[in-house]
Order: sequence, then structure tokens, then C-alpha cells
Amino acid sequence: MSRGHKYPGLWINFESGEGAGKTTQIPLLINDLKCQGFVVKSGREPGTTPAGEQIRRVLQDPSMPNLNPKTEMLLYVAAGVEFFEYCVKPVLKEGGIYVSDRWRDTTRAYQGYGLGIDLKIIDILTRFSCGGACPDITHLIDIDAELGLSKITGGEFGSKKDKIESRTLDFHKRVNQGYREIVRQNPERFKVIPYLDGQPEAMHEQIKEYTREFIQEHNLENVLVRS
Repeated sequence: MSRGHKYPGLWINFESGEGAGKTTQIPLLINDLKCQGFVVKSGREPGTTPAGEQIRRVLQDPSMPNLNPKTEMLLYVAAGVEFFEYCVKPVLKEGGIYVSDRWRDTTRAYQGYGLGIDLKIIDILTRFSCGGACPDITHLIDIDAELGLSKITGGEFGSKKDKIESRTLDFHKRVNQGYREIVRQNPERFKVIPYLDGQPEAMHEQIKEYTREFIQEHNLENVLVRS
């Protein structure tokens, strides 16, 4: 297990295909870390910043027009710059923990493997967008694409699925397979959590244990700031 950046803080990221329950797992981990006294902040990408939330709407609101895949990819990266510079990096510099709901792995999986955008271009823009930094830990919840899509009920934009959720099953299968390839290429950074239907606590235990192991291995107990 190696560090993903030069800052004293800890960056934990969550990734998955659709319907895997990230929004259930993230608060569980945050609560566990806060109970240990750590200072924890969190946010979603795209989003969290004012500009990021506006970009998110353009990208995902079904009432907005569809975009060229290259435009879509560049907007995700642009939102990521705002997210890293104004949300993640300040916390890491102060020695806190930042828990993110998606990062550039999503761009690689969705726009790269899913839409066929050149992965080399995405990799260059990933390094540019975060100054070479990346998460210390990425928890990937691995779910079957068809099962994941069946879990989606809408919500953020009313009762409708968003523009990404509404794409074909074949697209989502490419995304999920892309994630598995990203894990193969970055085994030290990723912890794969198999999706367990109806067992969120069992999934949380795996996430919690791996996170604790990372903190202990890198002697961060007395480095990370506490409240």
C-alpha cells in the first residue's frame, strides 16, 4: 500500500458502477472515522463546489441536451479540477481525511471504456487536473451491471434516471469491465468490495477494516488531525 500524494492527510475514494450503494457506504465509513476522533470532510465529483454542481447538472440532468463524448469527458475533468483544488487539497494539506464519491477513475471507466475516449488523453488530463495526486485508497464496490441498474429508482432529478444511468446495458457492462481493468493496473490503490445484496453492514466491515489497516501501515494515527 503506497501513498497517492505528498500531503499529510488521507484521501479515500469510492468508485462503482450504477446502483452499488456508494451513498450508503460513504456515511458509514465517515461515521466510523469520526468516532475515532479524526477530522473528516466529504464531497461528490462532479459537484460539491458551486461550479461543479452547475457542471453536474449539464452532464447528468435528463432535461439538458446530450453532449459530444469529448465534451462530456472534458467537463468531468473541469469539475474535477474545482473539486480537488477547493475541496480535497485544503483538507489534505491540513492533515485531515477527505472521502470522495468518485474521482478520475470514473472518467476512465465511463468515458474511456464506456464511450471509447482515448485512455492516454484521460490519463494526461488526470495528472494535470490534480497535479499528479491521486487517492490513497479507492474502495471499488463491484456489482453486476444488470443488477445495479435494477436498483436505480431516480431521485436527484425527480423520478427520472439521469443521463448516465439511462444509457444501455452494454454501456454499463463496458464501464464495469473497465473498472476491473483499472483495478488490475492499480492493485495497490484499490480494495475491491463485492456487492452483497441486502448486506450493507458486511460490506462496511470490509471497507472499515481495510481503511484501518492502511492508517496503521503508514503510521497515520498520530499524523492525521483529530477534532
